[in-house]
Parts: sequence; structure tokens; C-alpha cells
Amino acid sequence: MILVCGEALIDFLPVKSADGREAYRPVVGGSPFNTAVGIGRLGGDVGFCAALSTDFFGDRLAEALERSKVSLNYVVRAPRSSMLAFVSMGDGEPEYAFIDDASAGRLFSPERDAPPIGEEVSMIWTGSVALINDPIASAYEKLYFDNKGRRVLGMDPNVRPTVVTDAAAYRARMKRMTEAAEIVKVSKADLLWLYPGIDPAAWARDLVGGGASLVVLTDGANGAEGYGRGFEAKSPVVPVDTVVDTVGAGDSYSSGLLTVLQRRGVVSIDRVGQIDQAIAQEAMDYAARTAAITVSREGADPPWNFEMA
Repeated sequence: MILVCGEALIDFLPVKSADGREAYRPVVGGSPFNTAVGIGRLGGDVGFCAALSTDFFGDRLAEALERSKVSLNYVVRAPRSSMLAFVSMGDGEPEYAFIDDASAGRLFSPERDAPPIGEEVSMIWTGSVALINDPIASAYEKLYFDNKGRRVLGMDPNVRPTVVTDAAAYRARMKRMTEAAEIVKVSKADLLWLYPGIDPAAWARDLVGGGASLVVLTDGANGAEGYGRGFEAKSPVVPVDTVVDTVGAGDSYSSGLLTVLQRRGVVSIDRVGQIDQAIAQEAMDYAARTAAITVSREGADPPWNFEMA
């Protein structure tokens, strides 16, 4: 099982009301949540590790996970508020305003609140807002490093600059966690925010040289590049007639990538080193297809397995 750790929240997406005024529509979301849902819909073996509120928003999040075949074995319910995010759709990437103080997810401690991780879990995947602010950021980092050498570690930083209050500490955490990972997926835009002026390809090669098995750099309409032990691969985007919005596109890409790696049997600590160019290319091409379907419809709505046939 791939255990996805991180935030689950309610995205308020901008819409027009019947009389033409600006309004917001609440939908389930959160980058790690979307990734877990995407893997589940594609038929992968996946669980989610977080605290969900006992409020009606938390009920919607739990129901969405269950509908998408995501295990709730490591989900706890807490009598605190749900995390909320208001989305602004500009000319480029979506912008977010988060309401997260004292939320169920923010105060979650996997070590204290969740069951011990069982043998069925072969990979820990994390990233995004949950790794920015304490106490949850340090709690997830501890869980991550407690499993180093026991399970595959993977992450997508999915940077949200507007939430970062201590950039130096956050960059240091991202450096520690990416350098410990066997599998990393990151957008070039996020990477350049973390390390201004860096050469993304050189950074990816350095991670592989340090022990990573696969590093994937996504670059919007320019497609993606993959770096592994003895190989490099490129994957173009899949053309879409109409891009409705890009919310959840990166998360959907991650779910497609991880689903194929799991199908090929390389998401385990003893086989992750067997990721070769053929496996990486297949995973990246499949991930591009999942992202294309997601951007063709409103909100973070990743495809089901039957849609990928």
C-alpha cells in the first residue's frame, strides 16, 4: 500500500451565481488528498494518513475517500474545524488563501493519534501545505524519517509560497526530505522558488547520485523530464481541446505516476532500485494522460480507471 500523508481540505472554487455575481462553490481537495483519491480511482492500493474534522466538511472528505477506494485505516476524526482554502483563478497557476489555525489536520500527530503503520504499507508519500507549518509539519517529517530504509519514501513539495512564514526553515525541511526520498516529483516552478537560480536538471541528477531512484520534473505545457539510475526520459503533455482549469493537475500527475510504479512492483524498499527507463517512461506517459483528463473538467476531479482505457 502507498500511504499518502498530508492535508485534506475544502476548496472554495470561484463561480458565477445565477444572477451573474461572483460566488464560491465548496469541493473536497488538498494536494495529498487528491493524490490518494487519484490512486484509488485508478485501482491502486492506497491509504490516507491524516485527521479529518467531525464537522460536515470532514464527513464529505471521508465519504469522498471511501468512494474512491482509499483506505481510512490511518485516518482519525477530531472535534476541530476543517481546513479551508479559497482559490483564485488568474492567468497562470491557481492562487490559494488558506484558513487553517487549530484545524483537525494542523494539530494531528500520526505518532500519537493514528495506529502504528502496518506491514501492508510499502511507501510513504507526502508534500504540500502540511509540510509548511508546525506542529503537523514536524510530525509528518518525523514519520517520514522514522520509515527511512524500511519503506520507500516519496514526495511532491507542491510549494504554496503564500502560506510560508519562515522561508529558510521551510527550504531546509524540503532539502532534508527530498534528499532522503527514493522518488520525487516536483514542478520546475516550485523548484525554482525553493532554490532560485538552480539548474533543475543538475539538481535532479544530484538527487539520483545521492540515492534516489526516480526524479520527475514537470514543466506545464512543456511536459516532464525523468531522471534515474543510468537514464533520462522525456514525456510531452497530452493535448486537451479545452482546459477548464488546472486545479489538481499536478496531484493527478502524481497519482498516475505512482499507480504505474506500483503496478510494476517497484514501490517497495527492496525493488525501488529496479526502476529503469522503460518503467519510468510508461509511468510518466500515463501520468500525463491522467493530468490531461483532470484539466479538462472543473476542480480536482481525477480520472477513474475505466476512463484511461
